[in-house]
Amino acid sequence: MWKFLASPDAALGASAGLIIIIAGLVGQYAAKGMTPGQWFYGLVAIAGAITLAVILRCWPAEKKEATVKADDEPFY
Repeated sequence: MWKFLASPDAALGASAGLIIIIAGLVGQYAAKGMTPGQWFYGLVAIAGAITLAVILRCWPAEKKEATVKADDEPFY
């Protein structure tokens, strides 16, 4: 289970969940009435969650270099 929590799949799912939760909270407060300042910061929170999700999906993974010994013969 710990491997799954540290996996990229869990991060992608968590970022999608974060967008849903934040958008739901902003929508709930919007239904009760919000000031223009609250609207601005609510939209900033939603944009931040979307930015996090895009970064997690588009950021390139670290490339690992393969090491080859000089005395290794190629496999034919």
